[in-house]
Amino acid sequence: MLDPYRMIAVNLILSILLLLGIVVYKYIYPKRKINLMFLLVLISLLPLISVFRKGTYESGDLNIHVGFAMSFFESLKDGNLIPRWSSQMIYGYGYPLFLFIYPLPYYLASLFHTIGFTFINSFKIILIISYITSGIAMYLFVKEELKNKLSAFVAALFYLFAPYHLVDLHFRTAVGEVISFAILPFCFLTIKNLSNGITFRRLLLSSASISLLILSHQAISLITIPFIIIYCLYLFFKNHQKKLKFMFSCFFSLLMAILISSFYWFPVIFEAKYTNLLTKGAISFISFNQLIYSPWRWGFLFQGHMGELSFIIGYAHWFIILFSIFLFLKKTKRELREKKLYLISIGSFFTLLFLTQSISSPIWRIVPLLNGFQFSYRLLLLISFFVSIIAGIVIKNVPNKMFIIILCSIAVLTTILNWGNRKMLPLVTDSIILHGLSNNITKIGTGTTIWVNSDNFTVNNSIPHMIVLKGKADISETSRTSVKHTYLINVISQNVSIRENTLYFPNWNVRVNGKSHPFSFNSTDSQGVITFGLSKGLYIVDVSFTDTRVRKISLLVSVLSFIILLMFGLRNQISKALNIH
Repeated sequence: MLDPYRMIAVNLILSILLLLGIVVYKYIYPKRKINLMFLLVLISLLPLISVFRKGTYESGDLNIHVGFAMSFFESLKDGNLIPRWSSQMIYGYGYPLFLFIYPLPYYLASLFHTIGFTFINSFKIILIISYITSGIAMYLFVKEELKNKLSAFVAALFYLFAPYHLVDLHFRTAVGEVISFAILPFCFLTIKNLSNGITFRRLLLSSASISLLILSHQAISLITIPFIIIYCLYLFFKNHQKKLKFMFSCFFSLLMAILISSFYWFPVIFEAKYTNLLTKGAISFISFNQLIYSPWRWGFLFQGHMGELSFIIGYAHWFIILFSIFLFLKKTKRELREKKLYLISIGSFFTLLFLTQSISSPIWRIVPLLNGFQFSYRLLLLISFFVSIIAGIVIKNVPNKMFIIILCSIAVLTTILNWGNRKMLPLVTDSIILHGLSNNITKIGTGTTIWVNSDNFTVNNSIPHMIVLKGKADISETSRTSVKHTYLINVISQNVSIRENTLYFPNWNVRVNGKSHPFSFNSTDSQGVITFGLSKGLYIVDVSFTDTRVRKISLLVSVLSFIILLMFGLRNQISKALNIH
């Protein structure tokens, strides 16, 4: 039996066993209520069984993330607490990858690898924990907002089995987005808790959750912040006490989150101009038909045979949207419970839906920061979030058990073909991925600096670290880290021209015998690579990468903001202690 079909059979059997377990439990303990949180965790395990298979995925970005994590970990071992440069990229020419890519997944992967897991398994653990946590977080948020456990359970189920969630988990393996799925509900939950009473702990958790969202995926966090602000305004008008104090707390939390994470996003804004990676990006839109129906396996498979992806919102999810509108119109005389929250959620849904379509392209062009968003289908993450809230509201207004069972069954079972990557590569290990690591981001243009001429730039996987362009010299490399390369050079001819095969980026410097030495990187010969000259003699040459003023300022802002937050908490604790006595 082919691997994908074997997994479908396994998933079906496990689903039946779980259903039978629930039936047996209710038969043995008819008066006991099932713990919905525990049941939710059990159900969330179903799409994760396939992750435990040996090896890596045939499709998706898992191998790329593993390769990036290896490079990130090596930089950490070199003593760089905030890695910026990946020396393995582009056949060893290097690239400031970690200056632009979200760092949280790679810190987590490095942590698990330090404990003893392989990088492949480290990312599998991240995927598993993030997926389970996303359901728990959604459950806790909706339970706190709607004060209804059943609504919270259904909302979390819709969130877990949103097609895009499964596409991210298994087919795209977009680790940053999978983590964002888990953190997003916590951002709203911590703000909701702030509205119930302002404490330092709640302020800290609110700031931390938004910071982690920014560090998990910059594009998702950027588009999420306006909706967080809208939710704060909703709570502001909903609550009648301490409104100004609540709004100040929300502003303080958001500001602290932005400042604490500035070590990451601040350099991105100011140094993206030196690379084509973000500055020349264009938004890729999806058609409306893609949101409704998947073209494979009668609409129930979300990935084609050639790796094509479906970006449907979900059949049960579309039903709940249409049914909620019907319910809203029907209950105009008798007030719909959570009407304001519903209007915000349905309004957010249609706003995001509009932004996924090409007709919204002028809006994307107006906001320069959205250049790095790349794909409008990423908005499906937020769409899934708001649809799940709407599902919870519907259940609160229609508490019919049979309706709920059928609805949940449809939401879960219509996605069963997508509970795992279609094929595993069991023989691929960390070492195999490491061997091919330098081949990542090799495309000239979108993956290099602005000084590279894509017409003349050539790469090969056997290029030495340093070569003599003109003259004669003996070169020996005495030490090398990701950000510092040291050479002993004996120049035999009168003059020599040398190229150190590292792509230039601001604050790569050349020092000769401890003194700063002039070099070029934008001449015809250098092709965006560091080139310098030496006269006859013996030299110790250091080529090193240091932080620019922008990077130093951003790090200082992050550290000071974190210290201020801690001092605020310490002051709060001291005040409490004095009041007690």
